[in-house]
Amino acid sequence: MDPQHKVVLLTGASAGIGAATARAFAEAGARLALVARSPAPLERLAASLPGDHLALPADVSDPAAGRALVAATVAHFGRLDLLINNAGVGLVGPVATLNPADLTHTLAVDVLGPLRLIQAALPHLTGHGQIINVSTVLAAQPLPYLGGYAAAKAALERLSEALRMELRGTGIVVTVVRPGTTRTAFTANRLGAGRERRRFTSRGVPPAAVARTMLRAARHKPRLAYVTLGDRLGVWFAGLLPGVVEHILSRTILWEDAPPSAH
Repeated sequence: MDPQHKVVLLTGASAGIGAATARAFAEAGARLALVARSPAPLERLAASLPGDHLALPADVSDPAAGRALVAATVAHFGRLDLLINNAGVGLVGPVATLNPADLTHTLAVDVLGPLRLIQAALPHLTGHGQIINVSTVLAAQPLPYLGGYAAAKAALERLSEALRMELRGTGIVVTVVRPGTTRTAFTANRLGAGRERRRFTSRGVPPAAVARTMLRAARHKPRLAYVTLGDRLGVWFAGLLPGVVEHILSRTILWEDAPPSAH
């Protein structure tokens, strides 16, 4: 799909990977419906991009958001060609003490939000469209203390795989993008108390690198896309020698509880 003149509904658009993706698609000639919770940065982004774009402040965890966002997009542009489910929330903590309320909210944003948007978008995509669901390499190989987030993204991937088979013959393509470590504020904004301490850390890639992967995914429509060769090889190695990888990760990633609040 050539993104020029195509209508793209992009969630999580106001910062990080989402903002970089919005810029990449706008510069390629796409028309964008941009979704994020905070109106001000979303509107600033829309105004800064070349072309005709629509800012739609919304929280994708709201059960009514999916249908409303698709309806607003189609009402403004007259069509919808590509849905990019990029909005997400992180979650950190040992499985043994994971807060069920935090996991419930993570699932609402990372799984149920995309699901509702997909269901609302499908009637408008038949015959030509594409769905890109943004996952993570952790969906294939979780890290210690990131099990809740990995579980949410793994659920999104399994839904994507089943949907791909169910849509066979309709002309709708389903793509999963698996970024690795990315230099954004995502980690700082995670749910959960405390943090994992890594003996070895990856510097990660800039959001623009993920945005370029998204643009290639729209043009070439793969089933699965990685941002770097290292991400792809890491998942391959974990599948080849899972016991070795789990042993290494358990020794190199430790847990630090959050300090008690001062009151």
